[in-house]
Amino acid sequence: MIFKIKNLINGLLSHCVFSEMKYKIAVFEGDGVGPSLVNEGIKLIEKSAELDKFEVEFQKFSHNAEHYLETKELLDEKSLKEIKAGCNAVYCGTFGDPRVETGILEKGIPGAIRAFFDQFVCLRHIRLLPGVESHIAGKTHNEINFTVLRENSEDFSVGLSYKPNGKPKSTLDAAKGNYKVRLSAEKNNELAYQVGVLSKKGCERFARFAFEYAKKKNKNKVTFVDKANVLDYYHYLREIASKIGNGYKDIEHNFEVIDSTMMHLIRQPEGYQIIAAPGMIGDILSDLGTVLQGGIGFGARANINPDGISMFEPIHGSAVKLKDQNIVNPIATILAASMMLDTIGQEKSASLILKSIEYVLKEGRTRTADLDGNNSTQEMGESIKDKMVELHD
Repeated sequence: MIFKIKNLINGLLSHCVFSEMKYKIAVFEGDGVGPSLVNEGIKLIEKSAELDKFEVEFQKFSHNAEHYLETKELLDEKSLKEIKAGCNAVYCGTFGDPRVETGILEKGIPGAIRAFFDQFVCLRHIRLLPGVESHIAGKTHNEINFTVLRENSEDFSVGLSYKPNGKPKSTLDAAKGNYKVRLSAEKNNELAYQVGVLSKKGCERFARFAFEYAKKKNKNKVTFVDKANVLDYYHYLREIASKIGNGYKDIEHNFEVIDSTMMHLIRQPEGYQIIAAPGMIGDILSDLGTVLQGGIGFGARANINPDGISMFEPIHGSAVKLKDQNIVNPIATILAASMMLDTIGQEKSASLILKSIEYVLKEGRTRTADLDGNNSTQEMGESIKDKMVELHD
């Protein structure tokens, strides 16, 4: 009798734990090759759920170029609120179509998601995978392995800008969660300018995220990169980061200007663990990192709100001309899936996907066209999935 009661209690406890591990993911497949690549990522997420005993549900949204051309609608507030009410994360494909003016889809869909959910950190893992050749001679996957954190909401992206267009503005306004700014602008058709803004709250939360992320990943060094030797207002971020960093005694922090960091990354990338930078600087460093890791086919990013909903996507374009050709490497989109699992709490599954990618690339039996092979998009996805099953403990 006691044995039966014990089993019943264990069963109920097991059910409670299992029911808590249920995730709902909003999916935007995107344009061009996006849907086929996202499909491979979803397969691996579902396999992870099967292997590691959690539940996942996908809610697909139709917003892309076709939807826009048919309805002239981008992502509306109703859909964003629907995601907020019921989803744990957002998984995106690639956006862009030659039939739509450049930037409209990118700003109106993933851009709208970033803004609505205040995803103030853009996180990029710069990792040279085994079997992939870097453009830097002699460097291996052991030496190119660092993370770039880019502040995603302030700096020069706040919207305070002016360019001569025949309709000069008398004021420039920016209002976000951290600040409100209004500047008087002289009516002049011979001037153009962009104003950068850093708020105390924005600097504090970004610096704290950098140190907490380093702590979580067992890293002991954070390098803040800026252009404070020319742009004085970056000293404000330095002051705040130093004050916060003093509370993390086991994590070293230092400051560099982007000029020297660019040189060091090419000569000695192994000297970096976590790089944290304001928007414009972080964007440049991320692009350099893309070259170091072998190209855009291996780049993925996470747009993070640590207290809310985050978004995960590959960094490459939609390659509309390659749609339905089944030749594009899905690894960047799969890496985005791994980052998503890591962020929502399924670290074991995230690690397994990454390890499986590394094994497949190192073995070299499955290679897509960008890797001088002739395997299809689906064959690469299936090889990674099979390796997950093989490596799972």
